[in-house]
Amino acid sequence: MTNFDRRTALAAIGAVMSTAAACWPGLSLARSVSARAARARALPWLASPQQIAAEKMLLTLLDDPEVKRIQAIVRAELAASPRARTIPDAAASLDGAIALWTNSLIFAEMCKDTARPAFLWSTDDTPRDWLGHHLGGVGTSGDNPDAVYRTAGIAGGGHYEILGQYHPESRPTQVLIEVNAGDMAQPKNIMPTAGGAHQDIHNAAQINQDQFVVARNGSFRITLSPDKDGPGTDTAPNHLTIPASGYCLVGVRDILSNWNHRASRLTIRRIDRIEAPPFGIAQVRRLVRRDLADYIRFWAHFPDIWFGGLKPNTHSAAMARPGGWGYVAGLNYHLAPDEALVVTTTSGGAKYTGFQINDPWMIAPDARSRQVCLNGSQITPNADGTATYVIAASDPGAANWLDTTGYGDGLAIIRWQNIPAGLMGDGLIRDFRVAKLAEIAAMEDLPRVTPAQRRARVAARKAAYETRVR
Repeated sequence: MTNFDRRTALAAIGAVMSTAAACWPGLSLARSVSARAARARALPWLASPQQIAAEKMLLTLLDDPEVKRIQAIVRAELAASPRARTIPDAAASLDGAIALWTNSLIFAEMCKDTARPAFLWSTDDTPRDWLGHHLGGVGTSGDNPDAVYRTAGIAGGGHYEILGQYHPESRPTQVLIEVNAGDMAQPKNIMPTAGGAHQDIHNAAQINQDQFVVARNGSFRITLSPDKDGPGTDTAPNHLTIPASGYCLVGVRDILSNWNHRASRLTIRRIDRIEAPPFGIAQVRRLVRRDLADYIRFWAHFPDIWFGGLKPNTHSAAMARPGGWGYVAGLNYHLAPDEALVVTTTSGGAKYTGFQINDPWMIAPDARSRQVCLNGSQITPNADGTATYVIAASDPGAANWLDTTGYGDGLAIIRWQNIPAGLMGDGLIRDFRVAKLAEIAAMEDLPRVTPAQRRARVAARKAAYETRVR
């Protein structure tokens, strides 16, 4: 942790910690940790008091017998589903997927306190050990290992402000803030049900790093309200117009094209006066019990309808993201042990590119310990500037190998973000074919690495990824 981290953390913890108990009543941590104790230690950059309280609450709820009973019922259903019966890898990875979906639903319910909102780091398929506890993966479908995802719930018609601070050592390649009119705990009401990519179809407003005004010290303020005439918004240079009613979710993606870069620090608060009803573990437990079964069922079915349903060893066209901030393509692979999928892409001038693989439920493997994803800073380009990726179960020596972690079946995602004006999706994917591993060995122009270089690359992943928890 840098000296800047320690100074800024110590300065901020006292003020923020005093509100944590009000934000999360019913949680012993929020009640028992004093402001003095909080000041005595510096927290990691992303560890707000609300994040700490939320994770402790989540770990408590995972021990709820009713939550475990619901998980067991849905697991039996999914074990008998066509995906689990026909794809051995799906049956083998089912328990892990249910655990991630359960964690994701709990975070979604904790965002329902719209009077005292907080940005929660609510999606990361890779588990983390920090703050004295272990948090298993949290995710839904195709979550990007290069993104730090955070969410907060707000009430349509309310007036809010987001305060942000870039880390002095680095900034994300892209910061996208979106307001979505809908409840992520009820994904069937807001997600595509036929065709399309993994994206929300109820987008109400968005702003990115090229649009909001940032002070010289890296700080920024963004207001959210139904208009620009509410309290605290009259002088705001950055404003998002939100719906006049209904529950809304504010989602933030900090895209790290280099894992040694840092996400922005964010807080959010309501600035108009309203009554704030109690909201704590009792309310969250009730919501989780109500929504968990259908939530898991939705995400378990999502691979069947993603991009309209992709057949094995096929890919979609590159689809434009709503608002023009990027392109995304999906692919489905089914490979024998002696086969590989070879995919060549061009960046199109995008400042961020990423290629990741997922298991049959679209859950990303642990990105720290295996080369299961590659962004633009991690690849070795071809001589002409394109990049050739090789998806295979065993290492063929290709520099841009994507490790299936033993699963012959899976789904993968290619992303192009922070794109130049006028970029079209046609031509971003240059080649896509199944090949025998022996053919890979004979490809003369394919960038390669030695076993020692591979070990060094994989070892570097863990150290870089874990800057997120420091």
